[in-house]
Amino acid sequence: MRAPKSLLDPIRHATIRTQLLLIALVPALLTEIGLVAYFSQQTIAAAERELADRAGNAARHLAASLPYALISGNDALLASVLATERASSGLAYALVVDPSSHVLATAGEVPATAAPPHNTLVRQQPIRVSGPDLRDEFSLAAGEPRRDTLGTVVVGVDLSGVTDTKRRTLLHAAALVALALALTTVLGWRLSNRLTGHLRHLGAAVGRITRGDLKVRAEISAGGEMGKLAAGINHMAETLDAHQGELQARIRAATASLAAKKDEAERANVAKSRFFAAASHDLRQPMHALSLFVAALKARNRQPEIEKLIDNVEASTAAMELLFNALLDISKLDAGVIEVSRCHFPVQKCFDDIRSQFAPVATEKGLRLRIRPTAAYAHSDPLLLERILINLVSNAIRYTDQGSVLVACRRRGSALQIGVWDTGRGIPAAQQDNVFQEFVQLANPERDRSKGLGLGLAIVSRLGRLLGHRIDLVSEPGRGSCFSILVPIGSPALALPAITASTPPAAIEGALVVLIDDEEAILVAMAELFDDWKIDLVAARSVADALHELDAIGRTPDIVVSDYRLPGAATGLDAIARVRAHFQAAIPAVLVTGDTSAETIQRISQAGFPILHKPLRPARLRALLTHLIRHPRQPVG
Repeated sequence: MRAPKSLLDPIRHATIRTQLLLIALVPALLTEIGLVAYFSQQTIAAAERELADRAGNAARHLAASLPYALISGNDALLASVLATERASSGLAYALVVDPSSHVLATAGEVPATAAPPHNTLVRQQPIRVSGPDLRDEFSLAAGEPRRDTLGTVVVGVDLSGVTDTKRRTLLHAAALVALALALTTVLGWRLSNRLTGHLRHLGAAVGRITRGDLKVRAEISAGGEMGKLAAGINHMAETLDAHQGELQARIRAATASLAAKKDEAERANVAKSRFFAAASHDLRQPMHALSLFVAALKARNRQPEIEKLIDNVEASTAAMELLFNALLDISKLDAGVIEVSRCHFPVQKCFDDIRSQFAPVATEKGLRLRIRPTAAYAHSDPLLLERILINLVSNAIRYTDQGSVLVACRRRGSALQIGVWDTGRGIPAAQQDNVFQEFVQLANPERDRSKGLGLGLAIVSRLGRLLGHRIDLVSEPGRGSCFSILVPIGSPALALPAITASTPPAAIEGALVVLIDDEEAILVAMAELFDDWKIDLVAARSVADALHELDAIGRTPDIVVSDYRLPGAATGLDAIARVRAHFQAAIPAVLVTGDTSAETIQRISQAGFPILHKPLRPARLRALLTHLIRHPRQPVG
């Protein structure tokens, strides 16, 4: 039977010395206790048998000696025999009763009750005549005793002697156990001291080896297993010492190689980042100017035959802008500059926006867009969650050739599962993790721009991690897919009231905007665009030129619009600071950049200025300018 774990735990965690002592003491102690108990029991049993034999012999001897005294009626002889036998046999008492249970004679202190005391051993023996009773059993009257039975002798023996024997035996047994335990303890202690001493010495040697002292050697002062262990430790130290130099040389060589490769990889990564940032900026500059020229051309065109050509140019520009904006979203998410604003809001609001945006697209493709109404509330960022759903619905429509797309919300415990189901082509199980990577499109090997860019699900994955929402995918090739997101349940009581439509912003004609950009084409395109909007513009390639022209006309600008990258080491942040300091006013400002690097995006976000990325949409620029002009300017503190 196994001992309980709670009882064995202290033994398992005890020191080696304690365990050795227990190994030595426990079996010895159990053996000693068993032997002492056995022999003590034998001694006590022998004493009890001797006392019982003495009482029986005395009773038999009296039964043989008393018939004459009883037959003759000699009471003095009867008492004398009883006293003599009591003294010679060491009896506590002796008495004789007749067949009618009358006491005829006694010797010693006879107990007053019929029951013998608990510390007295009693024996009885009938007293019979030596000759036979000639009457048979059938001639005796009922209840009449036999004539050959003269009475009964009763003797009692005091058991206090046996009790004393037991006490002495137990004391001797305890003394023997204590002596054996002491001897075993001393022997086990000496043996454990010797063994633990060897182990401490070997442990110290191993500890010095682990700390790098490979010159240490263990002393071989014992034979057997301990000696072999010490020899093994010494051999290990010698082997380690022999190879230490070689290992250190290899480590130094490997470290140098890794450091060189790390430096090379870091230089390559920095060069790649610089190339990507420079290429992105340089590509966005002409794209930015192109979009401005297209907007100005479309506003001034009066010839119907050129309108279609302008629309085609605008569509191509919009496609390139879509790619740049998707790359920008990836950069923003990687830079960690997108802030999450959680609130309680109705999910149906997102569903209504998705219906208005994608119902015409689905109808044009011959699909049925089904959005199941819901009264559920979610606790998340409504704008970022809607962005996730927009990307999922857009993908579902793009890769579904026939059937329908369903958007629905179901409760799952303490969360909402918002899913987008489609009857499209499906995704093989081996590719389901890859579809969340950038530029992965399973059904677009020719890179058809109309089929998307392969960035939608990458943005979904990053937004899900940013919000802390789990994105799940279940798909079967040929039958369709289901993308779902788990969102915490919101509370209607904590939801903000719906914002009513406000009064349209006032017109911004006549406002003065200062534009700082080192690209001549952008300055010309902006001038054309602002002229169409009837906004006064001071366009300059540097902040010094801008301040000179503003001083010449004697006006304080309403807004500063600056490119982030300017000639030399200056940035748009420096230009805005100089304009504000010059006019001693906190003039609203907008930064425009084609740089998508995470560092640049983070720096601008920390400065707190609105940011527009090239190529920008003219309508978005005008909306931002209108919003900023309506806010009062504050003096610089």
